[in-house]
Amino acid sequence: MATDISVLEAYPARYFAAWTQRDIGVALDVIAATVDWQDPSLPEPLTDHEGARGFFEAAWSGFPDMAFESVGAPIIDLGRGRVAHEWRMTGTHTGEGFPPGVPPTGKAFDVPGMDVFEVDSDGRAISVHAYWDVATLLRQLGLA
Repeated sequence: MATDISVLEAYPARYFAAWTQRDIGVALDVIAATVDWQDPSLPEPLTDHEGARGFFEAAWSGFPDMAFESVGAPIIDLGRGRVAHEWRMTGTHTGEGFPPGVPPTGKAFDVPGMDVFEVDSDGRAISVHAYWDVATLLRQLGLA
């Protein structure tokens, strides 16, 4: 069954809200049990809820105030069930856990990026491909 356009249009806002709140159940509800999640900050793609849980929790630990703000409107590819959306990720590195083994710097960051999602008919991402510059984040944190 094809993904309805309203599901695709609403998905990025649901995903950004899942990151910004701090409830792992809510966060995992926007991700399919089997996923192809590629992010430049990860050494390899995430493939399931266990990996997604670890990613959410590490990011929330390292950046307790991390938030995503959408930029513009989503770009829809209805035929392939895909949606792309530009964003700004902001926060402060005040916690442990991310980046792994790095003590908190106390520095704020503001990094632009974009995600491309493939969304199933239940409104869960079966694919998340994130595009952003990790070096920009590391420079803003004083780590590069």
